[in-house]
Amino acid sequence: MSRILPMAALGLMALFALPAEAADRARQRPQEWPAYTAPRAYNWNGFYVGAHTGGGFDRFNGVSKKSRNEVLFGGQVGYNVHMGTMLFGVESDLSMNGFGKGSKRGGGTSADMRYVGTLKARAGVTFDRLLVYGTGGLAYGSIKASDGLVSKTRGKTGYVVGAGAEYGITDNLSAKVEYNYVSLGKDNFQLGNTRTRVGVTEHLVKAGLNYRF
Repeated sequence: MSRILPMAALGLMALFALPAEAADRARQRPQEWPAYTAPRAYNWNGFYVGAHTGGGFDRFNGVSKKSRNEVLFGGQVGYNVHMGTMLFGVESDLSMNGFGKGSKRGGGTSADMRYVGTLKARAGVTFDRLLVYGTGGLAYGSIKASDGLVSKTRGKTGYVVGAGAEYGITDNLSAKVEYNYVSLGKDNFQLGNTRTRVGVTEHLVKAGLNYRF
């Protein structure tokens, strides 16, 4: 009899434990997956500096040699304001010319650009690391005219319009390509006894790098 009572007690404890274990299993929490975190959008905001190279394709009026193709080297500084997918900014650049050759036509008067600079606004649309933009503003430069014996240089101002694309390589470094059309109008040059009215337009193609702070 003394053995039967402890065994009966153990049996009752096991009987009551089975529903409790089943209830614990029923209350088991489902597996939790880590929350999705969207990647951080690329930030175009801020001040930047950079350098560029490219080609300048000059077209002249009022001289015998009508064209000149040149290599450009220069730099730029600017500031971007990035709002959502829209970007607005200002940029100033300066390109040194005079590293090319004129047209093959010989004799007569000629002209070439010594440098060209711009101060322009730009506005565009961003696709994360890719920026596509248009630009326009003030252009200025130095025109040199010559008749083979006498040469004179004069500064001119005009306008620039263009478009470009820029891609963010790292958080601070980006690469760009840009096209500019520059018109500096016409001006009179007194070459010896002859007064020559020279006009110039330029097609500029640039590739460069910007570092944003």
